Amino acid sequence: MQIPPEVIFHDVDRSAWVETYVLERVQRLERFADGITSCRVSLTQEQASHQTGNRYSVMVEVRMPPGHDLAAKKAKMIRDMPTQLPALINLAFGAIERQLKKTSELRRGEVEPKINGSE
Repeated sequence: MQIPPEVIFHDVDRSAWVETYVLERVQRLERFADGITSCRVSLTQEQASHQTGNRYSVMVEVRMPPGHDLAAKKAKMIRDMPTQLPALINLAFGAIERQLKKTSELRRGEVEPKINGSE
């Protein structure tokens, strides 16, 4: 990765275990695609009414040249941060990993790109 990964916390307490876990997952992205230039991960506590609980989201943004900007966002209600936040992080990274695999295959020409209207 050319630019160091960026981890952003919005209304979420910054903790060492969360940051370490996210950075480990970012490092694993290199296995799925070569040439990732940057990665940005945002952990956010979304605004919700007090009766519905705490809704959190994780968004992973990855940039690959030429012109591939990929993003995945997952959100869910979290009551117990140490057990449920890693699961939400895994969901977001799983989605971005699938996108990276598909993009890498398209770049290598292993999969024909879909054209609108044709199967």
